[in-house]
Formats: sequence, structure tokens, C-alpha cells
Amino acid sequence: MEEYTPVLVVGGMVSGLSTAVFLAHHGVSCTVVERRPGSSRHPRIRGVSARSMECFDQVGLTPAIQEIDDSANEGSRVIMAESLAGREIRELVPPHNDAFEGVSPTVEAMCDQDLLEPVLHRRAVELGADVRFGTELVEFSEEAEGVRAVLRSMATGAESVVHASYLVAADGTHSPVRERLAIKRVGPGVFGYRCSILFHADLSEVVRGRSIKICMIERFPGGGLLPRHGGRWQLTLPREAHETAADFTEERCVELIRIAVGLPDLRPQVVGAEPWEVGALVAERVRAGRVFLVGDAAHVMPSTGGFGGNVCIQDAHNLAWKLAAVLGGTAGPALLDTYADERHPVGALTMKEAVARTPMFGARNPGWADGKPSAPHDHCSVVFGYRYRSRAVVAEGPDDGEPLEDPRRPSGRPGTRAAHVVVDRAGARGSLLDLYGDGFVLVAGPDGEGWRKAAAVAGGALGVDVACHQFGPGPDDLRDVDGAWGTAYGVRDAGAVLVRPDGFVAWRCPGAVADPAQALGDALERILCRAA
Repeated sequence: MEEYTPVLVVGGMVSGLSTAVFLAHHGVSCTVVERRPGSSRHPRIRGVSARSMECFDQVGLTPAIQEIDDSANEGSRVIMAESLAGREIRELVPPHNDAFEGVSPTVEAMCDQDLLEPVLHRRAVELGADVRFGTELVEFSEEAEGVRAVLRSMATGAESVVHASYLVAADGTHSPVRERLAIKRVGPGVFGYRCSILFHADLSEVVRGRSIKICMIERFPGGGLLPRHGGRWQLTLPREAHETAADFTEERCVELIRIAVGLPDLRPQVVGAEPWEVGALVAERVRAGRVFLVGDAAHVMPSTGGFGGNVCIQDAHNLAWKLAAVLGGTAGPALLDTYADERHPVGALTMKEAVARTPMFGARNPGWADGKPSAPHDHCSVVFGYRYRSRAVVAEGPDDGEPLEDPRRPSGRPGTRAAHVVVDRAGARGSLLDLYGDGFVLVAGPDGEGWRKAAAVAGGALGVDVACHQFGPGPDDLRDVDGAWGTAYGVRDAGAVLVRPDGFVAWRCPGAVADPAQALGDALERILCRAA
């Protein structure tokens, strides 16, 4: 049997399921294949950043994620102790504590990966994606107009052929797709081996209201206990490189848990053990013809800072609207080159930020050109302030070369995340970010009446939907509650800003121009790679 799907997504964990959700939101049919029989059994990632929540809010996922958000039970203290019940040795500095106030209308959600994946799965299916667990990719090859893939059922062994216009590899750290393409990875490499043991135990008396976020255990260097959703706990500890899950028998796990907790008679209910690597590597390229790498297939980094899973989500968010535009015929194929131009530098930078926050990383490492990672940027700037430079952004003036900007002082420059501004619309207060996520949005100042017509004319000529919103006194206009719009976006009252479907500033016109439709049309042609 042979079939066609516009996009084949290989991997059904956070990266792959996020890709499916964002593609389906933009009207692109896709098929997700995952060799496991279902969602992850282990919590893995914990925090969904406020920036990732902005992305998920665009596709209607906020209510479902809030239902599994465990922030109310999240501790605040990171300590080093002999054991959870034993003597506290010292208080450690939390991974990040800089303020996000006023930067976003969303907040970080504390939800474990094994609870997040089913939420993403349900939403992907609701929007029309075809998600197939228990199905593996056997082989693939690029054809003139797409990719030919052979799939196999893990249950029956039956094989089938799928033709796709594009393939997205979201198949994890050891990505078979990346290996098949012979794409190398660069960076410090693997510098630690860990095993996480998930278990149930009532440790309320041991914790005694101490608000524990992480309890590092002196006997297990680089390891510790983390409370998880629903009364679960996770013990992470070092392992030998050759050890596998089979080496962590239930008896051994119970013994290790008792040592970490400090209760020799504790009877924990062990869920399972999962070995993993502490590494920092970035693929040399994230596109090969019609194949794209997203998530851990493109970059892996230490968990310090909580960046890894969120970069995966944002990879998918960036790629989805571009695939939709090219498949829908509104953009030229070169738009897909901008995925690598934009996301590859972000993956590399964020990996370095995670390494710089990782205590186990030594002063020197041969993986860095200068032998050591630089001092980290502030957390808020890493989460929100990354900048894009590509053909999908109409750059202005000389480039200062800075990879980040401080989102607490947004510039509105093309290539930066469109800033959160509190607005009132028809008596309802919200964020300017509420307008973004479906397509291109043009936001005009109170003296920019001509931009409404320009959006209709320029969009109509190119077959691109451009929604236009204007600040002003009218009943359908936006009201700038705090008077922050002009400064946050760097425009005057007669100016306008064009925001991409992923919520990034694509182009801006600071003031009045003689022909708004021509100016906007020229910008759209460039951004969508339709200009000669």
C-alpha cells in the first residue's frame, strides 16, 4: 500500500507532536510516526517556558496545559544534603530567578513530559493530524518532488510506503534520520552519564514543608531528588557509560532510593529507570534537501536552565508556518532555507547558555574553540530575546551582531519577538500577542489609516491574508492601555509593523510613506522569498 502526506514527521515525543500541532493549526495535513507504543513513561522535561506557552496559546492549548500545571506545588529551594532526610549541607543558587514581569501575558508551566505529550497528541488529532504510535521508519529516499519512506508496524511487521513533500526528523538525540544523512554534530560532546529512577513514595514527613525544588545528594555527584507531579519523585544519579536500563533492577533502584532519601526501611513503588547522557552537541546543519531536523535531533544540551525541551517546541513553531506557506503556494521554496538560518544559531547559542550554567562542566573543554564557555546571559533574554537574521526578515541599517536583546526593553527591530503590549479592544483587555499566530498581522499607529487599505491591496495581490489592526478611538480599534506601543515597536503614530505567523517582527515602517500598499507589498515579497 502506498499513500501520500504533505509532511511526514518522524518521532512522536514533544518535538514531533508539537510540529504536528503547529502544522495542523496552519492547515497542513501531516502524518506522525513513533516506534514506541505510546507516550513517554518518564517525566523528562519539567518546565514549559513562558515563550513556549505563547506558542501553545496560539493553537488553543493553554487550558489543557493549565490542567496539568503543577506550579502550585513547585518548591523554591535548591539544596545540597547528605540525604533528603539527612543534614542539609548548603543552599544552592536556583537555576534562574530574574524577573519576567511585563514581558509576557503568559507564565511558565510546570508540567512533566509524560503528561504534556498526551495533551499535544490529543490536540494534534483534533486539528486533523494522523498520529501513528507503534510505527517505525525503516528507510527513506529523496525523490524529485518529495520523499519516499518505508514504514513498518511494530506489532505486525507489515510494511507500507508513504510519499511526502517534506520529512521532519524529530527522532531524538541519536536520530537515525540524521545518521542516515551523515550529518555530523559539533560541540563539547557527552560529558556525563545519568540514570533517572521514577518512583512513588509519601515523603511529606521527610520534606516537612521545606519547599524543596531539587535536593542534590552528596553521595551522588551531579545527582539528586526532584519532586514530580502527583506525589511522584525522580532520583537522578551518575551511571557508568556501559550501563543500561536492565542494569537498574528493581532491587537496585530501591536500594539507591533509600540511600538518597535517607530512610533504610522505605518501601518505594518503582516505576522504572531511564538512562540518559549529559551532552552538548549541535548538528552541523539542520536541513538536507527536503528533510529538516528539529528538537534533539538538531541540538542537545544539559538540563540546567530548562532550555532543551523549549528550544524543541520553538523549532517546530518556526518551521510549521514556513512549510504551510510553501505548500500553500504563497511563498517561494527559499523560505524553507530560513529555518536553518534562524534556528541553527539559536540552538547553538542556547546550548552554550545551558553549558555555561552547568557546574559539572570543567574550566576547559576541547569542544570549544576558546576552551571554555562564556559567562551566561540573563535567563529572561535567553528565553525571549533571541534574534533572527534571514531573508524572512527585512533588516534595518547596520547589524550590531548581538544574538540577543533584553525583552524588558524591546526595540521592535525586525527579527525580534513582537513585544507584549497591554491593549483594550471593544472593552476587553488583553495582549497584542493575542492577535498573532494565524497569519501575517499588520499593526498600525493611530495616524496610519492608509495601512488598512494597504493590507488588503498588497495581501490580495500576493494571495496572502494580512490582518490589519489599528490603534485609535474607533469601536474596533485598539487602545494602548499603558502608552507603550510606539516605544516597544519603534514606530511613530503614522507607522506600522508587520508581524509573522510565529510572532516575530518581519518588517516595520517607522512613519508615513507615500504608497503604503507598495511598501508593504515589497516587504511581503521579500519575506516570502517571492522577489527575484
